[in-house]
Amino acid sequence: MNEEDRTRLEEFRPLLITNVVETNIGKEREVAAQAVAAMIRESSEASQLIAESEILRRVADQHRLTSPALDPAEEAGRILRKVLDGSEDLHELIAQDGTRHYYSSHLMTEAYATILLRKQGGPLRLIAETVRENSAVYPRPVPLDIFTQPPFDRTPQEIQDDLERMAAEEEYRDIVPATTSVSRVFLYSTIHLEAEYASMLAEWIDVGQFENP
Repeated sequence: MNEEDRTRLEEFRPLLITNVVETNIGKEREVAAQAVAAMIRESSEASQLIAESEILRRVADQHRLTSPALDPAEEAGRILRKVLDGSEDLHELIAQDGTRHYYSSHLMTEAYATILLRKQGGPLRLIAETVRENSAVYPRPVPLDIFTQPPFDRTPQEIQDDLERMAAEEEYRDIVPATTSVSRVFLYSTIHLEAEYASMLAEWIDVGQFENP
């Protein structure tokens, strides 16, 4: 290599280094993006949501981003947004406290994911929000025993305790029971359903629809 070639090499060296660094960063981002998508899907497969803070922590702990010039938290956040934008099955839910949580619609429904999110607010809020949604949207009362089933997973005694606590708190005074002719208890919200209509709906769900197919 003559002197002229050496001079040209030195001139291009910064550009070559920049290209190598950018290539490495691009590879790191792609690996990190795959890891983030896998975290969300694995959590959904285990019937769980995963919080944004947990994703960012895992990305940092696993050293998915190694470029010293990048802020790990900021870069992980960018990657998470890119993963969500580029994946049809990955979705975000925002809790009342503003925290963000994620799930895969290939592995759980939005309704199931919403219940998991509500569970984080405690059993009283879980029951109340579920009852209010059903009263407002469908409209229909909710069988009390549904709260013993997954993903609610409350025991009959826990549910009884929950109802007693709810009855004593003003925030939940709109959640009231309706009992059918076969003694099955339903819950509805007085904000969205009148007592007579709620009782009629409960009777139809529990008895009428089976006697009049």
